[in-house]
Amino acid sequence: MLRNIAVFGASGFFGLPVTKALADAGFNVFVLSTDPDTEKTLVPDNVTVEEGNWMYHHDLKRFLQKVDAVYCCLSVDLNEKPEDFHAETDGLREILNACLECGIKRIAYMSSVLQYNQVENEDSWWVFRVKKDAVNYVRDSGIPFTIFYPSTFMEAFQSTYRRGKKVLVYGQSNFPIYFISLQDYARMVVNSLKIPTTQDKEYFIQGADCYKIQDAARLFVKHQAGCKLSFISLNWLKFMSVFSDKYKFLYELSAALNDNNEQFVADDAWKELGKPEISFNTFAKTQV
Repeated sequence: MLRNIAVFGASGFFGLPVTKALADAGFNVFVLSTDPDTEKTLVPDNVTVEEGNWMYHHDLKRFLQKVDAVYCCLSVDLNEKPEDFHAETDGLREILNACLECGIKRIAYMSSVLQYNQVENEDSWWVFRVKKDAVNYVRDSGIPFTIFYPSTFMEAFQSTYRRGKKVLVYGQSNFPIYFISLQDYARMVVNSLKIPTTQDKEYFIQGADCYKIQDAARLFVKHQAGCKLSFISLNWLKFMSVFSDKYKFLYELSAALNDNNEQFVADDAWKELGKPEISFNTFAKTQV
């Protein structure tokens, strides 16, 4: 039985809800940090934070010797360039190598529905190629795995789209999206680590509510006092991308998201890991 879980990306926006859910579910959760004092203020009190650098093989191997499983929530930063070090591939390979040496019984990995739906060709955005490579590394590692492909998180309206009292929508989406809450996603991850039959499986994590981004934004703003909705054209983002890597990242991501014809494929996840419980309307009403 899996009891001791190492989490990479534990205090990040998308990783923290999973860290909390694992600890609340009774797992012994371990985090490795180069700044443990700060990390302890970010994660729950019942999470063990150890000092070390996960890019140093000695530290990583020492850290992983005490755990049964690993959960990875890694991502590409807005300011990264194709030639840079990428935690989601270069760092992941280090983790996988150490996992093999330490006899880790399961690795759980967060990818995304959006990257899964991208067609690979020479013109593909390099970020999607990084994410696809990461999935293949996990599949080919020889370690029992569970890979998650979540749809767009509802919480993006509190992070990616929100700027103070404004919610910014980049372009117009052509297709609806099955928004999922981080809380529901975290619960599904926890359930997957409790069930032995979920190993060597890949799950699409989608919610019950399906909206185009602009329609979801209108619903979100409706419940936010003093909040206003602003639309920014993709052409403007494309122009600004000439001057800024950040805007280039936002342009590529928004263009792919707006043209992503997402189909509902979460039947197995709902059946085996539990149905989502939080509606988008409920989410919007409870945000401050």
